[in-house]
Amino acid sequence: MKIQWIEKIVADGNHNAFTSLTLFRGRYYLVFRKGVKHSDDQGTQVVMISEDGRQWNTIHEKRGLIKVGPGLATDYRDSAFLALADELRLYSFSTPFDSSGDPLPREIEATVQVSRDGSTWSEPEVISQGIVQWKPIFWKDQFWCAGYHREPHPNPSVVELYHSLDGLTWSSKGRIAVGTETALVPTEEGFRAFVRTKPEPRHLEIWECGKDFSSWKKAGVIPKAIQAPHIQFIDGACYLIGRELEPLPRNSARRRTKIWKIEENAAIELLELPSCGDTSYAGTVLTPHGTMLVSYYSQHEITDPNPLVDNPNSKPADLFVASIALH
Repeated sequence: MKIQWIEKIVADGNHNAFTSLTLFRGRYYLVFRKGVKHSDDQGTQVVMISEDGRQWNTIHEKRGLIKVGPGLATDYRDSAFLALADELRLYSFSTPFDSSGDPLPREIEATVQVSRDGSTWSEPEVISQGIVQWKPIFWKDQFWCAGYHREPHPNPSVVELYHSLDGLTWSSKGRIAVGTETALVPTEEGFRAFVRTKPEPRHLEIWECGKDFSSWKKAGVIPKAIQAPHIQFIDGACYLIGRELEPLPRNSARRRTKIWKIEENAAIELLELPSCGDTSYAGTVLTPHGTMLVSYYSQHEITDPNPLVDNPNSKPADLFVASIALH
């Protein structure tokens, strides 16, 4: 793999983050969250469109879903496209904030919006409560995703497999593992799940299930702290894109967005994108030209407004699209 070019798409002093990318009816679509910080009640969903992947125009903005009660502002984030034959779906979740400005993570609502033409979007429809549904996929004419939710305090977050016939009404197929963001990969036998873990050393775990989808076993551990796992298949091979945390001591300046090739239970590093600080949450799409576009965000070109404080979540972040030659 080799970087052909990188375009800085958004650099407006906001904390721009959490991207997804797709190709629908011959045009590229990019979605991200614009906010003041990594998490706040100003989260705005922004959808952009491009003919070539380099020049982008905003076509849709959505802010402040009021779904959990009157007067509660929400953080609208982690949107993910799912392109179907005749419609484009946009899955997201919203975290409400109380009147004092504190988040209410147990009242998260997962939502979906639908567009048939790529420009006109339906109002968000709530599809689950208390669950972060991480990047739903469409497989064998059905909808699947790994979702995580918080167990009663002080228990950790757990990941479950969710299934739907229409992508609107979801049910759990059972617990996968303890963790949060999880990339789901169909296999001949069932699914593989790449699970982000929180306790040190934060290594990415690989879990597998069979055709009953209910019995999961740990198949391996990638000895790297990889967050925001995103999967792209290229010529039948599995590639992982995410944010790697360097070994202890943790320092945000050492974070990088990278691409790895998955070979059995190992991750072979192929490419590092220019990045640091709060970064990653990538989207990918294969182009008709035999290349791959990668959307991500980073702070590597930001002049740090407070260099004495290592808190990247409170500082601006820019949005980038990179074109990657695959061979």
